[in-house]
Amino acid sequence: MRAYKFRSASQIAFALDIIINRRLFCADWKTLNDPMEGMFVYSRQSTDGYDYKEEVQQIIEEKKGLKVCSLSGTFDSHLLWAHYAGGFDGCAIEVEIPDNHPCVKRTEYRGVFAHVSMPNGHAPEELANQVLSSKYQEWSYEQEVRILQSQEWFQLEEPVKRVIAGHRMPPALFEAMNIICNSMGIRFCRTGIGDEGIDADYVEPSSVIAPNNQFNWDALKRAR
Repeated sequence: MRAYKFRSASQIAFALDIIINRRLFCADWKTLNDPMEGMFVYSRQSTDGYDYKEEVQQIIEEKKGLKVCSLSGTFDSHLLWAHYAGGFDGCAIEVEIPDNHPCVKRTEYRGVFAHVSMPNGHAPEELANQVLSSKYQEWSYEQEVRILQSQEWFQLEEPVKRVIAGHRMPPALFEAMNIICNSMGIRFCRTGIGDEGIDADYVEPSSVIAPNNQFNWDALKRAR
């Protein structure tokens, strides 16, 4: 599955961590930007001896141990670049994550609250994952893909595929990202905006990089 992680120019150190160390940071879900994150309502059917309050508490406890990495299934959204990439001064990092990985979830969009019916045949851990892999429908433009796990880092099985720089990225940072990506064999592109939306236009390798991937110091001096 192809997915994108957006970072602003002020967060470029986090972008480089993904590119160089091939890993994604998973944050405590309570720190995410949606105030309704993780909240759920439940309905119950009358069943003799069934303690629904205990199950609700078990779901809450399971949620406490989960961390989230949020990615998008697309890069061609103005809102994504505005909200998560500094208004096009940052970048979108294209990664490949396995579709069948148990920690990878496609986000389901719903009303304000997640809903849990009780009783049901699902374990509290699974219900906690269901709650945290759903979001209020106003966020649907993100086409979000989530990684839900207890560990802080999710290791990528494959190198970063592509880095798409926003067209407002500062020139020095743009040149640095070009050098880094091409030296690592990562396709480097830049956003272009037209009538049909946002494109990712290929960027030629920096003149600072010689054919053998060594720095061309003369070219660097001329550029300065």
